[in-house]
Amino acid sequence: MMRIPRVRRRQFARDLLLVLVLLSAAILVAAGLLSSRTRQEIAQKYIDNATSSAVRQFGGMVDSMTQPLEMAGDWAGSGKLSLNRVDALDDLLFPMLKRDRVLYGISVADTQGRSYYLTAHGDGWRTRWIEDAGSGRESVVRYWDAADQEVSEETEPTTYDPRSRPWFSPALATEEIFWTQPYIFADRDVAGITASIAREVDEGKSQLVVAFDILLTDLFREIQRMAPTKNSRVLVFRNDARVYVPGGDNQAPEFLSLSEVDDPLIRKMAVAGEKLHVPSDEAFSMNHDRQRWWCGFQAMKGANRNVWVGVLVPESDIIGDAGQGWFWPWIVGAAVLLLAGALALFMIRRYGRSFDRPDDRYDDRHPEESVRRLIAKGEGDAIEFKSTMRMNLHTQKAGKEIELAWLKAVVAFMNTDGGAVLLGVSDDGAILGLESDEFANDDKCRLHFKNLINQHIGAELYQYLSFHLVTVDGRQIGVVSCSRSPEPAYLKTAKAEEFYIRNGPSSESLPVSKIMAYIQNRA
Repeated sequence: MMRIPRVRRRQFARDLLLVLVLLSAAILVAAGLLSSRTRQEIAQKYIDNATSSAVRQFGGMVDSMTQPLEMAGDWAGSGKLSLNRVDALDDLLFPMLKRDRVLYGISVADTQGRSYYLTAHGDGWRTRWIEDAGSGRESVVRYWDAADQEVSEETEPTTYDPRSRPWFSPALATEEIFWTQPYIFADRDVAGITASIAREVDEGKSQLVVAFDILLTDLFREIQRMAPTKNSRVLVFRNDARVYVPGGDNQAPEFLSLSEVDDPLIRKMAVAGEKLHVPSDEAFSMNHDRQRWWCGFQAMKGANRNVWVGVLVPESDIIGDAGQGWFWPWIVGAAVLLLAGALALFMIRRYGRSFDRPDDRYDDRHPEESVRRLIAKGEGDAIEFKSTMRMNLHTQKAGKEIELAWLKAVVAFMNTDGGAVLLGVSDDGAILGLESDEFANDDKCRLHFKNLINQHIGAELYQYLSFHLVTVDGRQIGVVSCSRSPEPAYLKTAKAEEFYIRNGPSSESLPVSKIMAYIQNRA
């Protein structure tokens, strides 16, 4: 197994430590900067869930109104629903109000000012018929029991004119269903939303408007029930900056300007929202009563975008104690980085091959491909070619000088930055193979290599070498893979011990006077 050189390991460790320190600092700073963003994302999610639930609930009401209202419009256009036949109105609209309890009331009015209104009353119903009567307008109110039997009748003058109501004229101006923004119903002091549709009648001489009323208290109750936390506040706004306030025991529900609202939280929310140009779909935060609140709005789709749901949630309800413990991600992040650094240093020492240059190091995972790559690169500071392991091709005899020639390169690689000696490859990169060395089998070849290392370099340094036999183009190549040795390697012969280093494509012997200085510098 190849090992990364000590100097390179130290340089890498130093650089890695510097990178880890800088990265740790960056993570700590980023954690501080992103903590507010994280809190906003959490708050946004809670608020989005609440407002989306409210909008879906409103959308469900809208959808439930659309089909029966269009059907009533078709009845009006065909003459089936007519103010000239009040009894027929009762027969058609009583069952409709019974089937859909979301409906608070149904109005039918024409451009002459006549109108019919139906709403629930106790277990039964109440109808109101209004038309001109000589000197003024007259209202006829009838009460009905649960079996649709008339119980009583009252007649009185009235100034009510359906043509002045917010649902009448806009319906005449469109072919679609028109939805009002919330307002106070004339029939009773209750707030709601009205959907209306207009149709031509009497052969185009007049127009009839059918309108369905929905109580805002029903919608508000559902919205409030869907608040994300127990301390949340849910509000309904109009585009004219008026907020809906549900009625109490002695108070009628109404829309108040923000300046008229007694609640300081709502007023502070309005001031903060005005600075941020809300209503919008983006959550924002504000401080109130020593805690942070998150606020968000969402338009009620399906009718018009004049009505908004507002949600206010205290941050402590959303993230609890997490808001006080954002330092833990910093500590965990720093610990992870330090652990990663320690593991990286361990991996460098344990698996140095991962840091070697891939183009001039032998890769035993892809033997043939690796040998071809080394041959293509040619001899250099980390690659050496030798035609044979022991055979002199000129004399056709095994020669010691052949063995010492490639052993010298092995020692040079071990004393420098490692490398590979390819046995069976000529200087010009031709693949000759080891067949001329005439080993009886592969085991004999490997044994001969090991014996040469033990004899001329030392068994104690064998751990920094590996020997592979690789078949390329039908010929066997010997690959001596050398790692940098942490201790000096010498080529031992009968005459002396020589110290070699790699200098470009050649192995150079250092004199004794320079060996010690080189060893000290390489450490």
